[in-house]
Amino acid sequence: MRRAVHRSQSTIAALLIEIRDGTGTIPHAYFSWAEGNPFINFIRFLFVGDDEVATMTREFLREAKPDPEKRPRVHVG
Repeated sequence: MRRAVHRSQSTIAALLIEIRDGTGTIPHAYFSWAEGNPFINFIRFLFVGDDEVATMTREFLREAKPDPEKRPRVHVG
């Protein structure tokens, strides 16, 4: 399951970059916070790397595109 989640995060990042390159505009992706206890979610993310799609998508984008002005935007709320 962890590998499938990891793949979806990199796929979202790649899709956002493709949209940016194809349209010439900076796309925005909107995510919601995970349900449940925030502390438990943090611990699960810290030790298992599970569930934080928005965080990992942003990290993939940050590594792929170092210039923040050209990087697709990720919003969490």
